[in-house]
Amino acid sequence: MAEPDLSRELGKLHIDRARKRPARRLWRWLAALAVLAAGGGAWLYYAAGHNAVMVTVVLAAADSNRDGPIPVLTAGGYIIPRKEVEVSSKIIGRIVEMDVVEGRKVRRADVLLRIDDEEYQAQVDAATGQLAAAQARLAELQAGSRPEEIEAARAAVESAQATLDGRKQDLDRIEALAKERVVARQELDRTRTAYDVALAVLNEARKRYELVRKGPRREEIDAAEAAVRAAFGNLAYARTQLAYTVLRAPITGTILEKLADKGELVTNINFGGTRGAKSSVVTMADLTDLQVEIDLSENDVGKVRAGQRCQIRLDSHPDEPMDGKVDEIAPMADRQKATVRVKVAIERPRDFVRPEVNARVTFLRDPDPAERAVAERIWVPNAALLDRPGGKFVFIAQDGTAVARRVTVGGAGEKGVAVVAGLKGGERVIVEPLDKIADGTRIVESSS
Repeated sequence: MAEPDLSRELGKLHIDRARKRPARRLWRWLAALAVLAAGGGAWLYYAAGHNAVMVTVVLAAADSNRDGPIPVLTAGGYIIPRKEVEVSSKIIGRIVEMDVVEGRKVRRADVLLRIDDEEYQAQVDAATGQLAAAQARLAELQAGSRPEEIEAARAAVESAQATLDGRKQDLDRIEALAKERVVARQELDRTRTAYDVALAVLNEARKRYELVRKGPRREEIDAAEAAVRAAFGNLAYARTQLAYTVLRAPITGTILEKLADKGELVTNINFGGTRGAKSSVVTMADLTDLQVEIDLSENDVGKVRAGQRCQIRLDSHPDEPMDGKVDEIAPMADRQKATVRVKVAIERPRDFVRPEVNARVTFLRDPDPAERAVAERIWVPNAALLDRPGGKFVFIAQDGTAVARRVTVGGAGEKGVAVVAGLKGGERVIVEPLDKIADGTRIVESSS
């Protein structure tokens, strides 16, 4: 058998580098999988060996306000002014001057606008003239007849008496002649008629003299006095109408809305709609006297009473609380909503408070003697509480174990639920998953 040619065989041997690269990547993947398998196996070994449950914990927050009020209920509502006024005109007219800017603060009796007063000024002038005429007539009657008038009436009586005497003489002479048939019957009748007329004139002159001497009757004076009073009333009414041409602020407050402008017609009648004459011209309110209006559920009304202290926070300024108290509780409920309207007065409103903004009200109560004995109140999330036959419980994370702890709770607040007994503060309270743990369960903590 021939010996192989070693040189030629060795020359055939070489390394295929294209095939070598996949082998290197394969080894790298195998190494990574080995590491992951080792880590996963270790965790599975730990979890299986210790029966641990991954839990979320929070620290129980301590509140050292020992004697402070306890929150019992938190509800949302809207800011409203206690006094909101729509300023309206009492007369019909056109606005000739208006100095109103929304947001401006005004004092009571400040001028808001003026209405054209030409017609109303003319009514005042006419009423003034009527009053002057009535007063002059009354003064004339109260003064009585002047001496000159009395003397003229007396002279008229004397003149009528002289005329009657002359007629009497003529009548006597004609009657004598008539008996002797010297004069005709017609002459006697004419003379007798002249005498009767003279007698009537004398009687009238005497009555006139008596009236002038006595002066006006009491009834005439009374009628004149009544006319003066009526004239005074007409003048007062005209002046009142004139005063209505100037609209003044009825309260001290802030202009909320401007509903009319210079040149527009205002009226004392509400015709409805947005066109035509305006019945309301300005809306204003006292922003130093504000309330929070809340529609409170019927189930929570029992936790609220008149005068109850509250804490108010606006959604726009949650870190700036304000004090308040329950001001009004509606005597009737809303049947459809199953709510009762409650109004909470803001005791010292801040400058940033505006009507119609959102607000949250926390109703407070004073702690009872048992609660006052607790040095601190502890706050925990509501989700951490469990209702058990023996009362309320929480789970505490302690040395890798879930420990059940019975607690006594107070009212709810923005921090959660107040625990008045059972916790000291600072405990790691388990929030979830409560349905997978029991007293003594091994746990692994994950702080939230």
